[in-house]
Amino acid sequence: MGKDILLVEGARVLGMTRRDDVTPDGALLVEDGAIVALHGDARRRGAEAIAAGRSLRRVDARGLWLIPGFVQTHIHLCQTLLRNGPDDLPLLPWLKTHVWPGEAAHDEASLEISARLGLAELLAGGTTALLDMGTVRHTDAVFRAAEASGMRVTSGNALMDDPATNPEELRAGTEESLAESERLAKRWHGAAGGRLKVAYCPRFAVSCTDGLLRTIASRARSNGLLVHTHASENADEVALVMARTGKRNVTYLDDVGISGSHVVLAHVIHTDASERALLSARGTTVAHCPSSNLKLASGICPVPEYRAQGIRVTLGADGAPCNDRLDPFTEMRLAALLPKVRPGAGVLSAWDVVRMATADGAAALGLPAGTLETGRRADFVLLDPGSGFASPTAWRDDPYGPIVYSMDRSHVVATYVEGGLCYRRGEPFPLKPAAEEIDAAVAALKRRQSEGDGRKR
Repeated sequence: MGKDILLVEGARVLGMTRRDDVTPDGALLVEDGAIVALHGDARRRGAEAIAAGRSLRRVDARGLWLIPGFVQTHIHLCQTLLRNGPDDLPLLPWLKTHVWPGEAAHDEASLEISARLGLAELLAGGTTALLDMGTVRHTDAVFRAAEASGMRVTSGNALMDDPATNPEELRAGTEESLAESERLAKRWHGAAGGRLKVAYCPRFAVSCTDGLLRTIASRARSNGLLVHTHASENADEVALVMARTGKRNVTYLDDVGISGSHVVLAHVIHTDASERALLSARGTTVAHCPSSNLKLASGICPVPEYRAQGIRVTLGADGAPCNDRLDPFTEMRLAALLPKVRPGAGVLSAWDVVRMATADGAAALGLPAGTLETGRRADFVLLDPGSGFASPTAWRDDPYGPIVYSMDRSHVVATYVEGGLCYRRGEPFPLKPAAEEIDAAVAALKRRQSEGDGRKR
C-alpha cells in the first residue's frame, strides 16, 4: 500500500456499473487517489494496514449513501458573476445584451472570483468533474481557481474570430485564438496531477470562421484534445448557420471535422434525421442542459430518441445566467421529467438519468472515474437521505428515484476527488468568495462595461 490510505465504511454504496450494483453496508478503500478495494475486501485490507502500523483515515458513513461524483459536461464558470440578469429573453438577444458585454468586461481578478464562486457551488452540489467553456481572454484565472478547488476541470478559451458576427470587444483573430489555446495547453493540460485539461472551445458555428473550425478539428485530432462547442440550441441559430453555409448545424460541423468521440456538443435540440444519424455514427456526445433550454425558451432536447440511436447524452447546468443555479439535482430532475410529457412515462428511468450524470459524463470526458470499481479514481459523494425532506425512502429498494426526484444539494454531506475531501457540509469553505469580494467584483464589471459602452458611443 502507498502512503495515503482512506477507508469509508458503512454506507449504502451505489457503484453505478449496473442497476443492481448497490451494497447496503459497503466499504471503499482508497490509496493514492485510486479505489483499491471494495466492501469486505476493503475492510480486510484496511485492518491489515492498521495492524502493520500504517496511517489510515477512517470515515464512518453509516446512514449515508455513497455515489460516484457527478460530472457536468457543459458549464460557463466565466458567467457565474452574471447570475440573476434578465429573465425573459431568447438565446441570441440574451447573449448580445447581457452575456457577451459581461464577459468582455472581465479582467483576471473578476474572472477568478467568478470561477471560484461557480466551483464552490458545484462542489457543494456533489459535482467532482466538469467541462467548462471560458471566455475569450484571461482563461488562466479559471485554471488557477480550478487547481485550488481540487476538482477535475477541462476548460479552454472561447474561440470567436469572425468579425461579422462577434462584438469587437469579445473577439480574437484566428491566429491569436489558436495561439492562446496552444499556450494554455502547454501550461495547464495534465496539470495538478492530471486533474486539469484543456479543450478547444469554439463558441458556436456562427461565431467562427470556416478556417478556424477546420484548423481546430485537425489540431484536436493530432494533439488529443477535446472539442467543446454549442450546436443547434436555438431555431434562429440553426437558421443563421443554414444561411451562412447552406447546411444544418450538426451537418456543417461534421463537414469541417468537428465530430467524433472527442467532441461534446452542448444542447443539440433542433436536429433532423440525417444529423441524428451522424451523431450516432461518429460517437459525438450531446450535453443536455434542460434548465437552460427551458429558461431561454430554446426547446426540449429529444433525449430518448438520441439514446435509442446509441447517442451518448450527458448533463450540464450551462452558465449561471441562463439557469441561476449550478445544481446537478435540478438537471437530473428536469431531464427525467421532460420526456414523460411527450414519449411517455417509462422512456427514461431514474437509473438512466443518474448514469448520464455520472458514468456517461466521465466517459465523454475521458476520465478514469464515474463508477466505483477497483482501479478507478476515487471521486465520490456522500449523501444523507435522512436530511431535508427526501424521507421516507423505505417504499422502494431502488435508490435512484429518490436521488432524481426527492433529493437536492442540501443532501450532499461531502464531496471527494481522488480520495481528497474538497467539501464538507457545515465546515469552512475558503474556495467560496466572501460576499464583499463578490459585490466588489460585480461593481468593477459594471463599471468596465459602462466605460466600454461610453467608448462605443
